[in-house]
Amino acid sequence: RLVDFTLVNETAALVWMVQMNCIDMNAWYSRVDKPHRPDFVLFDLDPPDQDDGFELAIDVAHLIRGLLDELGLPGYVKTSGADGIHVVAPITRRSTFEQTYDFAEAASRLLEGRHPGPVTTEWLKKKREGVLVDHRQNGWGKTIASAYSVRPKPGAPVSTPLHWEELTSDVRPRQFTMEVVLARVAELGDLFAPVLEEKRPLAAAAKKLARLA
Repeated sequence: RLVDFTLVNETAALVWMVQMNCIDMNAWYSRVDKPHRPDFVLFDLDPPDQDDGFELAIDVAHLIRGLLDELGLPGYVKTSGADGIHVVAPITRRSTFEQTYDFAEAASRLLEGRHPGPVTTEWLKKKREGVLVDHRQNGWGKTIASAYSVRPKPGAPVSTPLHWEELTSDVRPRQFTMEVVLARVAELGDLFAPVLEEKRPLAAAAKKLARLA
């Protein structure tokens, strides 16, 4: 079916979204001029339901960064603002959603093979152990909680971009409130801006990945 999406490209559009009671902004991975060409590959980390689940997700996020380094792709990390972590790899706008899906799946399964236990691609929770690296989120029409989006959770946590060295074992999503994030942006600028600026070809990384598989 056809669904109309709001194009939030000016302040008035953002205010309209707020008036429509939209709390968290969930955006496509592509932009309106080339909707079939995503700007990045997403690695969506879903921690297990256990006391140290988010800490395990932090470890897996760093494993993903290491693999991206091997493949020659930059990686950027943010909290989802809810319970997970998002790692995105910016790419040139030549690849299709099918190609980003295939790449994310191959990379996730490679990590699962290298690190069985902490990393899983098992989608069914009742069969799952470890942190789910959900490559399925790279499909056409999927959305991601935008960077700096407030989430409808206690304390109104914000999906917050981080420097990799900030992603330590004691980080928790709820600590990034609106006040904290506004202060971070004032001090550090937009840590997520390079996602639309530092692009690399996916094809070259995919060839390297195939040789590692």
